[in-house]
Amino acid sequence: MEHKYFKLIHSNPKHDEWFVVNWCLGNTCNYECSYCPSNLHNGTIPWPSLEKVKSFIKKVVDQAAPRKVYFELTGGEVTLYRHFIEICQYCTELGAKVGLISNGSRTIRWWEENKQYFDHVCLSYHPEFADADHFCQVAKTIHNDVRTHVNIMMSPEKFDQCFELADKIKDFGNLSMALQP
Repeated sequence: MEHKYFKLIHSNPKHDEWFVVNWCLGNTCNYECSYCPSNLHNGTIPWPSLEKVKSFIKKVVDQAAPRKVYFELTGGEVTLYRHFIEICQYCTELGAKVGLISNGSRTIRWWEENKQYFDHVCLSYHPEFADADHFCQVAKTIHNDVRTHVNIMMSPEKFDQCFELADKIKDFGNLSMALQP
């Protein structure tokens, strides 16, 4: 069988120097949002071993050269993976950039101690489980040091709470935000 290969080219030539890996490491989450399918938080996909992750990261970085590599790490809640910071440190050692998608539920201390390993953080506020004050404090803790984007998951019965949080966060500056229905 003959294989045909093609290259996707981004409309912005600056992006040609980047190789992006969006990687769901597992599906364990500390939230069980009603609007999320259970396969996004039920733990049926176990976290991979640290050795397997490091091996994959090294292969990607080596194969993508001379392009720069950006790993966007997701989960369930990817920060729950016990080797998460080690992975971020390893990516940095190899010259790769790290982004993550998180519900922001880790402690403020955790974010303060680890924000140095992230190039981008996408925080998702989930009104069924998240504490608005804590979430706001996480965004405030990282937004001056890390490129930050906030998604607020809108729930009709929590509309006022979500809108109030969006109003608080918009004044931080240096972050982008979206309200998600």
